[in-house]
Amino acid sequence: MLIPSTFVLVMIALSIAAVALTDWLIWGLNLVADPRQPRNPQPLTGLELVDLGLRRLVAANRAVLPKAAFKTARVSVAPAVTDPDDGFKRVA
Repeated sequence: MLIPSTFVLVMIALSIAAVALTDWLIWGLNLVADPRQPRNPQPLTGLELVDLGLRRLVAANRAVLPKAAFKTARVSVAPAVTDPDDGFKRVA
């Protein structure tokens, strides 16, 4: 009873390993990056972190600040020269 059970378990393990190897070889070759090559991530330098943070801050401010705020600031400034014909009648 032990020998047939062991044989079945070994055959199942070998079948799973063969299917996994075939899957890895066939589908792995279609990837742009070779999955069998080690990937060593490089941490960002301090300057790159600061640059990334500033870019995100600028992008957030551009997205959040309404454009109307800038337009009203320009419009609220009184003109330097008034038009003499601004609708009021001159008397005397």
